[in-house]
Amino acid sequence: MARRELCSFRWNGTEWATITTYSNSEFDSKLCTVNQQNTMPAISEPIRVATLNILADCFPWFIEMAIRSNERFEWLCNGIINLNPTIIGLNEVTINALQQLQQCPFIRENYFITESFDENNIEMKNCTNGLLTPHGSIILSKLPLLEVFAISISGSKRKAVVGKVEIDNNLKTSVYFCANHTTAYQTPKNAQLRAQQIRDIVEILEPLKLPFVIMGDLNLHYRFEDAVVIENKFIDAWAQTHFSHIYPFNDKNEGYTFDTMKNTMIPYYIPGECRQMRLDRILFSNGFPAFAIAPCSMWANEPIKSDNYLFPSDHFGLFIDLVTNVTDINKSTISIGEPDPSVEEILYRNAQNNTDQREYRLGLVRRTSTLVSHLGWLGATALGLK
Repeated sequence: MARRELCSFRWNGTEWATITTYSNSEFDSKLCTVNQQNTMPAISEPIRVATLNILADCFPWFIEMAIRSNERFEWLCNGIINLNPTIIGLNEVTINALQQLQQCPFIRENYFITESFDENNIEMKNCTNGLLTPHGSIILSKLPLLEVFAISISGSKRKAVVGKVEIDNNLKTSVYFCANHTTAYQTPKNAQLRAQQIRDIVEILEPLKLPFVIMGDLNLHYRFEDAVVIENKFIDAWAQTHFSHIYPFNDKNEGYTFDTMKNTMIPYYIPGECRQMRLDRILFSNGFPAFAIAPCSMWANEPIKSDNYLFPSDHFGLFIDLVTNVTDINKSTISIGEPDPSVEEILYRNAQNNTDQREYRLGLVRRTSTLVSHLGWLGATALGLK
């Protein structure tokens, strides 16, 4: 698969300026400045890794009426402020979402970003790196981005976006973070395509001989798609920190990031939808040099307003807090660079249970009844009655 070098960007007080890719030696000389800018966490400070599919705003008007993107994107900036991640991958980012992110004072003060557009020429709607076609993945990082590139993946116009950072000042530990959004829909053909798309990324990253993370809406609809984790020797952050036998990483929480039982926006967006799936993942390469200090958690998993159906997205986000060394022997940690045997066994069983590969479709009765109900709601909303 093709690799394309990208720019990164940093707010300089007046604009999002293009950052020249740092070499390791240049990084050393810039370290003092970086610390003064509050972009490099202290050694003892955990590294918070996060991901979220924000749900794009480039759909037809009747979908936009249900998902109310302006309200959701306004929440997104506040959500990032409250979560305060060290590095975050976002999927389905459009020009409008990027504009909100670029104008957020907290993001300007704290993050490097992998895509930008000229705020003085908004009508042009052109992004510097060309990643949003019409939506795509971006990375925001408090850590300086030493290298940024995009990877083409099979059967998709979207690119996987990769940033190289140092996660440990003392050990000079460089790693790659990849934000990726694979092909959607629950069909056997698409399951095979998703597996290939992830292999495409691995084939680019593995030869670089550095640990890496692939995170985002990987759209793993079927349980047997856990084979992606087993075959690539990944450590799945949620599984590792919830399916283990080790306390407190053993609560067996299923971790559904697409959950129609909890996310009240989904039925308004996709009438008749009733599934619960672990679509979003944070996957670490084997040997990743860090430890989780708490179970992987969800964010963006509450309504924007308590008395309304609207959620930040149709997906819940994930985040995990890491340290690169364990200094407190009384603190519970678990490696995210070496698979827990009990977790590996569960994922292996899921991977082997591949007899049900049916394409997901709503039944005719359910589809008709939900569509009629939804059309009534749309009409009432358009008339101001809802």
